[in-house]
Amino acid sequence: MSNLTGPFDTGKLPRIAPGSVTVTIARTIAPGKGDAFVVWCDEMLAAVQQSPGCLGAAVLHPGVDSDAYQMVFRFIDALHLRQWERSQRREELLSLVDEMILTERITVTAGTEEFFLAQGNSERHRTKYGKFVADIAWVYPMSLIIAVVLAPRIAALTIWQRVLVTTLFFAITKKFGIGPMRRYWRRRHMLPQNLTQR
Repeated sequence: MSNLTGPFDTGKLPRIAPGSVTVTIARTIAPGKGDAFVVWCDEMLAAVQQSPGCLGAAVLHPGVDSDAYQMVFRFIDALHLRQWERSQRREELLSLVDEMILTERITVTAGTEEFFLAQGNSERHRTKYGKFVADIAWVYPMSLIIAVVLAPRIAALTIWQRVLVTTLFFAITKKFGIGPMRRYWRRRHMLPQNLTQR
């Protein structure tokens, strides 16, 4: 993953990474300009989202530890980002915000699919009790299926063969059934695209 911070020529990005590109812009605002800047952010988000190749955009408002507004938008590739950067609508909007901004920091990240997949695939932190309950929640029904449905059909096999079949059943069920379901559930709780967070 290429992380490019500062004044960088995005025309060079296709040679670095042909995939999607995420831009993060952190801006601190002059005192008394917060309300006007929020209105401007709404206009900028609408314009970015209408630009060809935009995958989503969001504005994160200042938190406890920071007074910066974070604008994040993502394009399918650097060529579409470049098209947005050269658009007349973007120039018009930027000309309206100069007097409001005290500082601005831009980060362009190319090839971010690995990051988003890692976010979706990462394990949530659980207590020992929570992990135990989560394991029981899928082990018990699988054991019931084995005892009621599978066991009568493999009763004629040797003990070693029955253990092998049930072990394979557990492993396959976890990999292709339980695993994808858990990843899907975690991704549903990630920050959605095309929303303004306030």
